[in-house]
Amino acid sequence: MQPETQVADDERSGDVRQRRSNAERRASTRSAVLDATIQAIVRYGYVGATSTRIAELSGFTRGAQKHHFRNKAAMVAEALVHLHENLMHNTLRELESAAQDSVRSLLQALWKSFQDDLFTAAAELRVAARIDEELRGVLIPAERQIGRRIRQFVSDFLDDGKHSQQRLDEVGDHVVNVLRGMAFQRALYSNEEREARQLRVLDETVHALLAAADRYQPRP
Repeated sequence: MQPETQVADDERSGDVRQRRSNAERRASTRSAVLDATIQAIVRYGYVGATSTRIAELSGFTRGAQKHHFRNKAAMVAEALVHLHENLMHNTLRELESAAQDSVRSLLQALWKSFQDDLFTAAAELRVAARIDEELRGVLIPAERQIGRRIRQFVSDFLDDGKHSQQRLDEVGDHVVNVLRGMAFQRALYSNEEREARQLRVLDETVHALLAAADRYQPRP
């Protein structure tokens, strides 16, 4: 290889590494700001989660928030989706390491995810969105995305080829709604015995729904 060619290749390689390094730094900054946004909402509520407090928790300036996100509402909605994606990865790993591949193990793993800061932050945002149209406009799509993700997660786990996608989606929606209600109860007062009983009943309900006659034709 000629020296000039070698120099050109080295320069191109250096450019690629620089672009990758810049992209990694941007991603790292966004992730830190989004994590700090959830922490601030949990600690101070939506109104109290100011850019100054988010900057203090993330270690990045308010300028970094403005650079990466168009406004506060968009930032908190993305923060919810970002946190939930991480939670689903953790839930999947927990299921993969579970001793038994059962509905109960699925429900227990999902229930654990509903005890995370994500639920507290989401509850705060739902209340704030009642009178904040800008927040409501970005929160609804984020909540729907999270709901679809959980439903698909449940559907994939339960799919044994014997049920229609419609039935699997219905069961998934029921699981999400029950766990969300349990999480609201827990936010006021925790009762592990009650929660264990509710999970047991939900487990029985899922089995009963899957065993009942399917109104829809299963997939061939």
